[in-house]
Formats: sequence, C-alpha cells, structure tokens
Amino acid sequence: MPSKRSLDDLAARLLREMKVKNAVLDIIVLSDAKMAALKARFIKKKTEPNVLAFPESGRFPHPETKKRYLGEVYLNADILRKTPGRTAPLLLHGMLHLLGYDHKRPRDIKKMESLEKKVLGKL
Repeated sequence: MPSKRSLDDLAARLLREMKVKNAVLDIIVLSDAKMAALKARFIKKKTEPNVLAFPESGRFPHPETKKRYLGEVYLNADILRKTPGRTAPLLLHGMLHLLGYDHKRPRDIKKMESLEKKVLGKL
C-alpha cells in the first residue's frame, strides 16, 4: 500500500500534469468497510467503493495554506493493497471530480476518460 508521502508526491505530479497550480487536497485512505459506509451515506449508486471525492465549497477559509484547497479524495485501502497499479488512476479520477469533472452524461464521460488517459500516459 502506498505511503502518505508517496500519495502526496503522486498528487503533486498529477496536478502538474494537469497544469493546476497553487492547489492542495487531502487524501484519506480507508478500509473497504469504511468506504462502503461513507459511500452509502452520500452516494446511492451501487458501484464499487473505490474512490470518493468531496470538493471544497470555496467559502470555507483555510488559513493553514495559502494555496487553493480543492477538497478531499478518499481511496479504498483494500483495493490499493490488492492492486497497487490502480492507485494513480483512482487518485486522478477523484482529483478530476474535485476540479469539477463528472460522468453523468455521455459527453462528460468521454471528456473525463480522455483527460484521464492523457494524464496517465504522461506518468
């Protein structure tokens, strides 16, 4: 399973690849059971609880940083442990949600998947 430092480094690389400057986010790694409970609380869609993203509203001040706070990305520890190759794609997916991307409509899906492929191809 990736360390906190390696997740932070990966997030910084992903932000650079997306040309997002002066921004930070929190990455929280939870067990499968805790991810499932969190997902059930906020998202009714029945899918694997692999990544959740909660964007910051922008109205809450963050005096601890001078950078723009994007929000929180939650990753499933059990998935990261079993399939470490999914770490970057899941983190990137969550980060894109923090940046306003979604996959509700077919054109949004294509746009998000295209960007994911482009960014991951550069890593």
